[in-house]
Amino acid sequence: MALMQQRHFEFIARNIAPTYPWPTYILTLADELAATNPKFNRDKFIKVATKAWEDAHPPEDIDDSIPY
Repeated sequence: MALMQQRHFEFIARNIAPTYPWPTYILTLADELAATNPKFNRDKFIKVATKAWEDAHPPEDIDDSIPY
């Protein structure tokens, strides 16, 4: 069975991870991917995937003013 390569991990981090509803799912995904290749760089994957998720889900402006 062929191992997943860096290019596969980069694709997943940049294109698949941003589709998750919450960034905490990235940690679970990283754990699962770590089992596919002993050279998998979990920290790098989490950093890239989290950045991609944040770019895809910008924070909403919150109007917390209280009109009197």
